[in-house]
Amino acid sequence: MSKRIFISKNASEIASLRSQFEAKGYEVIAHSFLSFSAVEFEIQHPYDVIFFGSPRAVIFFKASESISPDKLIACVGSKTAEVLESMGHKVDFVGKNSSDPKTVAEDFKNWLTERSRSQRASKAQSEERSTRVLFPLSSRSLKTIAGAIPEDQKEEVVVYQTEVKGKVILPCDVYAFSSPSNVEGFFEANTIPEGAEVIAWGTSTERALKEYAEKMGFEVKTMTKSDLTVIFGI
Repeated sequence: MSKRIFISKNASEIASLRSQFEAKGYEVIAHSFLSFSAVEFEIQHPYDVIFFGSPRAVIFFKASESISPDKLIACVGSKTAEVLESMGHKVDFVGKNSSDPKTVAEDFKNWLTERSRSQRASKAQSEERSTRVLFPLSSRSLKTIAGAIPEDQKEEVVVYQTEVKGKVILPCDVYAFSSPSNVEGFFEANTIPEGAEVIAWGTSTERALKEYAEKMGFEVKTMTKSDLTVIFGI
């Protein structure tokens, strides 16, 4: 009997990965417990840098707003950078490991500090002004990166709504979760069978899973998609 693997992504998002697993005889259940909708928003203050925490934030922001060529663009990782570049934007800062947002937050804060210093030096301006950052966010954002920036140096705007809806999933041998919100959606209608492997993609997802793990007695492994394919011989 083939192993059944659950991945908390829509099938269209993991088409290649799913094909690789199925070619090895695994049954894959792909489902996201999330749905998304646009939110009307208004930018209240001028900004110098815009930081995107996901490809979806880019898409919803760009549906209502343009990005001036004089703005610097920063993002959480390579996937978000690819979306921005496909739209013709130059990306000035790209997080090295989007699965570890705390590290990205620290790197971005350091980058921002250096930008502010160099701008003040080049302009030799007597009145110092910190570089301001705009954060387009989901309604359920954990704000890990935005939280690292002082309040007087940022503006947060919710550009899309994230809804979580539970659904019963057939029992699986392996469960791979891609976000804290998907963890919440799963446990609205499901539990982890005894002996199943539970995998978190990223540190935020790991923390969310461990809250349930302590109550239900399962272990959590943290790995990337690449790790997953290696372990299962894909």
